[in-house]
Formats: sequence, structure tokens, C-alpha cells
Amino acid sequence: MTTLLAFLLTLGVLIVIHEYGHYRVAVACGVKVLRFSVGFGRVVWRRQATPEATEFVLCALPLGGYVRMLDEREGKVPAEQLGQAFNRQPLLQRAAIVAAGPLANLGLAILLYAGAHWIGIDEPKAVLGPPAAASPAERAGLRAGDWVRALAHDSGDWQDIASMTDLRWQVTQAAMRREAVQLRLSDRDGRGSRTVRLDLSVVEPGEVDAGLMKTVGLGAPYSEPVLGEVKAGGPAAAAGLRQGDRVLAVDGVALTDAQTLRERIRAGV
Repeated sequence: MTTLLAFLLTLGVLIVIHEYGHYRVAVACGVKVLRFSVGFGRVVWRRQATPEATEFVLCALPLGGYVRMLDEREGKVPAEQLGQAFNRQPLLQRAAIVAAGPLANLGLAILLYAGAHWIGIDEPKAVLGPPAAASPAERAGLRAGDWVRALAHDSGDWQDIASMTDLRWQVTQAAMRREAVQLRLSDRDGRGSRTVRLDLSVVEPGEVDAGLMKTVGLGAPYSEPVLGEVKAGGPAAAAGLRQGDRVLAVDGVALTDAQTLRERIRAGV
């Protein structure tokens, strides 16, 4: 339900911005706007300041919208209002009105993108989960909880790694060149320091794709072995487990990450 509401809210904002672009430019060009509608179908809300003003409506099906302008092609227009009809405007003005909606959405996208970069986006640190068995990451000695702080290509200087996105990009570049990289690591709390060599020359050209990190053995980012929602009536609830519980061991084997917890549970089912 939350996802549906978020979708409808996002769609509504896009529709309003799009139609407002048409509306604003139409008014600026002297075109009479009869109705500004968000949605289709039955009208659930209406506002009109005066009989001659634009009618703003909200309809029951919020999957689109429209701006209805005075137009001789849709009905007879009084002689005194012919100058306000859309079809009577010069070609450039009509083109501007039609293009204003998409351009308004483009402007919104640019503002949101710039705002995200100005405010900043929280990205997960490059803290690794358990490396896949027999993978280049396991052979390099990487362990669950290792935090990749910097990376150096064989042919370059050390570069700071701020996030998993940074790490993925640098690993992809090295795999394309089939070279090894040096990784400077600390534990997930930032303590200690060690360096390992990750050999990516074994990666075939056809494996440099969206699944590269998994192929290399770095596909599972680190996450704490802490329980989320515990389903009522399920085996976990019956065992007395609760949301927020930290699992320290399974069958006497210590745990350090959620991926290992999932694997051990699957093995026992």
C-alpha cells in the first residue's frame, strides 16, 4: 500500500508540473485556458474563481491530465474571443505551448538532480560481505566486514573509495583491462589497516557485465546479522525471536554478517 501511495504521489507531481508548463505558457501567449485537469473521469474536486476564469479540477483516475484551451476546432468561439483561441496563435507560440509540458518535466529533473548533488546522497560504504567460495576475492584473502578505503591499479596511484559505487566502478575498469588492483582495507569500524592484491586478470571479457561484482566475489555488501520483521505465527516467532535481535551464532558457529546467517538457515531447512 505504501508503494502504491508513493507511486501515485510521484505520478501526481509529474502530471501537475507537466500540465502547469502548458498552462503557464498558454496564458503568457494570451490563450484562454478553459480547464486545468489532473486525472480523468469523474470530477471529485473543482475550483473556479469566476465564470470566465480557468476551471481547476481533480478527477477520480489520477493517471494523466490535460489543459483544455479555447479552440475553434472544438466548438464555436465568440467573435470577441477569437484572439484568445489556440488555433489562431502564430506557429511559434503554438509550438511553445505544446513543448512547455515536457520542458517543465525536464526542468524538474534537472533541479532534482542538482539538489541531490548539492545536499548529497547517502551511499553505503564499501564494506564487504563474505566473499564467494573459490572467487578472486576469497583467494585474495578478503573477509566479511573488510572496509575498502582505497584502491590502486597496477598502473596508477591510490584512489580513495567512498562507497560501493566507487568500488564497483574501479573494479570494472580493472577487469576490462584484465589487471590486478591493490586494496587498502580496515575493519568495518575503521580500525587497523592492511593491503591485499585482487587479481582481476582471470575475469573473461564476457564476464564484465552487471554481474561482475558477484563473479569477482564482491557481490554481497556487508550487513549486520540483525533481524528485521519477524513474521507472526512463523517458526522464528515461535522460537522467541524478535525484531532487532542480533544473531551471534548458529549451531555454535559464530556469525559476523547477515549473508552467512542466510546461508546457514538455508542449509538447515
